[in-house]
Order: sequence, then structure tokens, then C-alpha cells
Amino acid sequence: MLPGMKQHRTVRLIIIGALILLTGGGVYFGLPAIRAVIKESRDKTAYTEAKTFLNDQRAAKAFEIIRMRDSSVPDSNSEWLHLEIEALSALGNVGRLSALYDRHPEAFMQHEKGSMIVARAMLATGDMKSYVTFRKAWESQEKQPELWFALDVDALILQQDTAGALKLLRSRSFEGQADAARLNRLALLTAGGNLQQAWQYLEQAYSVAPKNPDVRSFRAQILERMGKEKMARVEYVAAHLALPDNPLYRDQLAEFYRRRGQIGLAVQTWARDLNERSADFIRLKALFWSRVTTPASIGKTDPADIYGELAPLVIYLQELPEGQFWDDGLFEKEVAKGQMVLERRQEAYWLRILEALRNKEEEKCYDIILVHPFKRSSWNPDLEKALERLLAYRLEKPQPMDANAFGASGRNTEQRHQLFEQLERIAMREKPDPKLDRLLHSDEAFAAVFMAGGWMEAALQLRGKGAIPEGIPDWYIYGVTQSLRFNRDAKAALAFARSQRPTPEMTLLTGEILLANKERAASIEMLEPLTKSKSAIGYRAAWLQSLAYLDQKATLKARNALQRQPELFSSTAGKEILARIALAEGEPEKARAIYTSLADRSAEAKAYLAMLAYRQKDWNTCKILTMELIKEFPDRMELQANLAAINKAEKENRQ
Repeated sequence: MLPGMKQHRTVRLIIIGALILLTGGGVYFGLPAIRAVIKESRDKTAYTEAKTFLNDQRAAKAFEIIRMRDSSVPDSNSEWLHLEIEALSALGNVGRLSALYDRHPEAFMQHEKGSMIVARAMLATGDMKSYVTFRKAWESQEKQPELWFALDVDALILQQDTAGALKLLRSRSFEGQADAARLNRLALLTAGGNLQQAWQYLEQAYSVAPKNPDVRSFRAQILERMGKEKMARVEYVAAHLALPDNPLYRDQLAEFYRRRGQIGLAVQTWARDLNERSADFIRLKALFWSRVTTPASIGKTDPADIYGELAPLVIYLQELPEGQFWDDGLFEKEVAKGQMVLERRQEAYWLRILEALRNKEEEKCYDIILVHPFKRSSWNPDLEKALERLLAYRLEKPQPMDANAFGASGRNTEQRHQLFEQLERIAMREKPDPKLDRLLHSDEAFAAVFMAGGWMEAALQLRGKGAIPEGIPDWYIYGVTQSLRFNRDAKAALAFARSQRPTPEMTLLTGEILLANKERAASIEMLEPLTKSKSAIGYRAAWLQSLAYLDQKATLKARNALQRQPELFSSTAGKEILARIALAEGEPEKARAIYTSLADRSAEAKAYLAMLAYRQKDWNTCKILTMELIKEFPDRMELQANLAAINKAEKENRQ
């Protein structure tokens, strides 16, 4: 081969090799590049969409996009971080914001609202050192000085420096709505010694910021202290409705219901609308109270979606098998800082007690009660003291004589369950009657105590496996029936009731359950023997039977049932039924006259007259009646919806 030809061939091979490398490289490196461009494009689109939702006050939708974004696009991570802080701040998601702050503290210096939420979380957890450092960083940058001022006051209060807090509060004021937070705190700090002065501060706050949820919340707390429970409930509900996604106002309302013994409403409030944004403590309370009082449908949360100090405890509890309250081994394995949880959370304390009782470990249960740290802040001091009394009685231990060992129950003696009173008398060496003694030594004993304390689900879980022994007090059988009715269904309650010895009380309850289950004929027959009795049982039996007949459109029989009880016939309840009878018989004017006579004392009358006023476009009367109903039932959302519909209809009618 000629030298020139060889050189030419070498050049040709080099060129071909280069082409192969280029085309091969193009295939190998080109697709990832294209994918990267697509990723960046999608990332920008998602970011724009999330930003739009946030600007439209739809933070929840924005956060859904944020949490699903592709974090493998590194150049946009900073933008997404700031957007996430904005969204979480709008949602008031304390847990996630605190977690973000731990990883990216520098980013928060651009977000005042988020920073204030994190600062408040620091105060709530007692991390005063971090709060002081963080607060100093913001001193020269604050744009909402009134809110930082409130945080500074709260920091002094948490350090028990009431005098310093009052001095700071009186050192300055703010213009208009900005002064509401200062006035609120003045009211709370003054309330202990001068409720009238405290209320004046709250009235000032309300006058400058009537829709401020903090104002409504503080008013609720003062009204509750003053014993004005209905008015307090209005304010708690108003605060919650003003910011329904804020977990603190939701919790305040639920805790108010719990303190008042309305545990079903409390569970509903905690459990309503739980989602991946719900705070850890809200989900924990929903889980706990639904397990011991009134069951609620609570789906499991994804561990990746829950943040906060209590997240491990929530995840642990939702993984426990149905019917099991606690698992020591799993707790030690799954829950970080477990000892702190045991010392600080009453949920853990009560669930450990219940699990010990479920396993018939009475000595262990007794030891838990004796050493626990919640005696002066117990959620149910009557129940707790009764458990201690019962365990001492069954285990033949000396009865503890410290009458003030548990915090005040908040209820007077007349309101306490008879079992609690009986256990106190036993502690004073009084011998129980045979029925009570039989109950206290039976497998039903602990179920009876929890039932007396209003914890129906715990009672059902602790019931004995066999038939209830003969000679057990009637109230317990009645209570089991009601617990089955409300926590299971009518079928379970009726099956249990029919297996028990008939008494007037049980016959009345069975008739009531049959009627609620739309078994009207059976209910009428069951109630018939009771309707002529000149007693409270006869009164209620006649009322229930008249309702059953009315459901059957047997108006004459309904009226006759009322007339068997003259006191019922002339009562508000009886007249309400007479009004319904008039409507069923096609006499609306007669019904209206009856309801008008009851308008000052009957919610049913107000509702009917409001409906008539709406149809007649008498907007003023309609609104007055609806507002009265809202004041009486502030937690009934449909009444708020009715008022909005009335205002809308009135506005449209004027156009």
C-alpha cells in the first residue's frame, strides 16, 4: 500500500470513529438532557400553579402541589422552599414549619408570619434560649410590631413574670385592630382579680377587631370563667369558624366541650376533616378520645405526612391492633423520647391503665395510678379516684384518705354518678349493699367505673366476656344498653336489652330504641303498659308513643296518648306535638298559633316560624329568629348557612 493511501485511510478511520462517538454520545447523552429540560419545564409549571393557588388564598391546594413536586430539580429548590414556608404559614402548620426551620433557619428571615409561628412554637415547648436568639434576629426587621410585642408578653407570662408582662402591656398601645392582641392579654392577666375590668378590655378589643379569632377566643375564656357557658360556646365556635384550619382554635372548642361533659361533640371537633395537614396533637386527641369515649372514623395518616414532637406517638397508636390500648415493647421500639411522653401525655397514662385492666393486671394498674404525675390536672378526677378506690377494695389494700389527691372535678356532688359516691363511702368504712358488692367483685367492675365516668367505649371494651351476673345494679344494665346503642347500633342494644330482666326503665329504653330504629308498631306496643303511670317514666312513655303514632299519621291516637298525661299535654313538649298534629291534619294556621305561643321557649317553634318568615320574605323576622337559634346552638353549621342564605335572598330581592 502506498504511504499516502495509508495516511488517507487513517484519517478516514479517525473521522468515522469521531462520528460514531458523536452519534453514540448523542444517543447516550442526549436523552438525559431532554429529560432534564422536560423536568425543568414541568417544575416551572408546577411552581407557577402552586404560586397562583397561594395568591388566590388557596394554601391547601398550593401545598398539595408543593409536597408532590420533583425535588431532583436542584436549581429550583430554594424557590420551592420559600413557597413552602409561605403555604405552611398560611395553613398555620406548626409542625412542618418547625421541622423546616430546623433544616433551613436562614430562609425564615424572609418570612415574618412563618417566623412568628415558629417563635410561638419555641415558647410552647419551653425552648426559651432559641426564642431569645431568634427574637433578637428579628428586632430590626419586624413589620408587624404588635404581634412580636404579643410574643414578648407571652414569653414573660411563661416565665411567670406577670408583673413584667403587665408593665410591658401598659407601656404602649397600637392603632386600630393592631391593639387587639395587647388588649386581649391585659384582659387575661387582669381576670384573676377583676373580671369586670378584664371584660372591659375585651370589649375594647372587640370594638376594634370584631372578626379577630384571638379576640373571640379570649372572650370565650373569660366568659367561661364567669360561668356564662352558652355565651362562651358562641365565642369558641366563632373563633374556630374564623380560621377553621388553625388547630389551636379547633382544640380550644373541643376542650371546651370536653370540660362541659359533651364528649361526643369534642370528638367530632377533633376528628372532623383530618387530613395530611392536621397537627400532630389534634390527631393524637382524636385517636385517644375516639378509643375511650365515642368512636370516630379516623383514617391512618402516612408517617411522611405528620410532623411534630408527637408524631411518633400518633404513628405508634394508629398501628395498634383493634381492641388493644397499649404495647410496652412496641412503644419502647417506635417512640423516641418515650419517657418524656409517659411523663407529659395523659393519653399514654390512661391507655396504659386500660391495657393493664384489659389484661387483668390489677396490681400493675394500681401502681401506675399511685405514681403518675397528673393528679392535679386529671382529665377525669372522679373516674381516676374511683379507680383507685375500686382497686384498693378488690386488692384489699388500705384506702387512700387524701381527699384532695386529685384535682377538683368541676362538678358538685349532685352531678356525680352514684357509683363514685358509693366508692367514697366504702373508703370511709361503710359496708356496701349486696348488689353493689357483687358488682365490685365481678368482671364488670371496671367497665362500670368507666361507664360512670362517661367513657363508654372503654367500658364496652372492658366488659366481662360472659353474661352479666344476677343481682347487678339496674343502672349498669341500663348503661350498657345505652353504650351499645350509641357506640355500636340499635340491633346490638336491643339484643342485649331483651336478654335482661324487664324493669320499667329498661322497657322505656327499649321502646325508645325501637322508635329511633323506625320500628314504630313494636315501640307502641312496648310503651303501652307504661303510658298511664303517674311518673316520669309514664310521662316520657306517653311522649314517645305520641311521636310513634304521629310518624304513622295516626293523629287521633297521638293526641289521645298525650292526654293520658295531663302534665305532658300542657307542657312545651306536648304543645310542640299538638302543633305537628295540626300540620298533619291540614291546619297550618292552628299550628302557627301554637308555635307563636311557644316562640320564647321552643327551638322547634323558632325554626318553624323562621321558615314561614322566609317564605313570606319577612327578612327581619327570619333573621332575628335564626340568630336566636344560632345563639342557642352555635355549633350547628347549618344555621350559619341558613343565615347566609337569608342575607343573600334579601339582597337579591332588593335588586
